[in-house]
Amino acid sequence: MCCDDPDRIEIQVIVDVLDAVEARLREWEGWGWRLAVPRVRVYAAVLHAVIVSARASHRLPATLDRADILDVIFDGAESAGRDGSGRPIEDIIRRHTVNLN
Repeated sequence: MCCDDPDRIEIQVIVDVLDAVEARLREWEGWGWRLAVPRVRVYAAVLHAVIVSARASHRLPATLDRADILDVIFDGAESAGRDGSGRPIEDIIRRHTVNLN
């Protein structure tokens, strides 16, 4: 996307993150896992992780596209967070699902 409008860039980041979460949720559901919370709760938790990462970057402006966690979400790059986590979407889904098998 070629654009200098920060609002459009952030909206596109949100769309891309939500698409990634939805794809992973469907994959987990295909394996027999079911959410124990409303779906929107998982979306909110992942978006919150992106916001926290953008703030922690200490780059101004602290826009969503500057969040280091996006490399992990989109590229699968190995990254250990404070809790040793390297897969934020999967970690959040794991905390909010039960296996029905």
